[in-house]
Amino acid sequence: MEQVTEFFSELFNTDDWPARWVCGEWTSFHGWLYITSDIAIWLAYFVLPAIIIFFIQKRHNLPFLPVFWLFGAFIILCGSTHLIDAVMFWWPAYRFSALVRLVTAIVSLVTAFVLIRELPKLVAERPEDELKIYQMEKQIKSYETEIENLREKLNRKTT
Repeated sequence: MEQVTEFFSELFNTDDWPARWVCGEWTSFHGWLYITSDIAIWLAYFVLPAIIIFFIQKRHNLPFLPVFWLFGAFIILCGSTHLIDAVMFWWPAYRFSALVRLVTAIVSLVTAFVLIRELPKLVAERPEDELKIYQMEKQIKSYETEIENLREKLNRKTT
């Protein structure tokens, strides 16, 4: 328990580790390739949830809304690990990085579990337009049956 308490009390302390630039032998090209790639990945990971949020706001009565929110949180947290990796070149906050990775792992596993649990319902879900067509076809069949019954009654009366 002492290690856990120490971990959280030193969460943002960087005295125990050097910045990534001074660990090993980074060339400028290799270091900046790593940094810019991680920042590009982080940007993509932050744009994707924005698109999901835009989609959620445009589609009212969207089924499986918690799945969308979990997936958005999963994407943001994955992106955060890349941003932290890029920042580590100057700010070696390895404890904070470990905590963000733990939260990312938990949300990732919960998201995977929920998706697996909800998959049969997601596959069975019919798009709204398809449901309207199905309901209209059902209504038409009902009318056709009613018309056929009326024809039979009419034929019986005329014969």
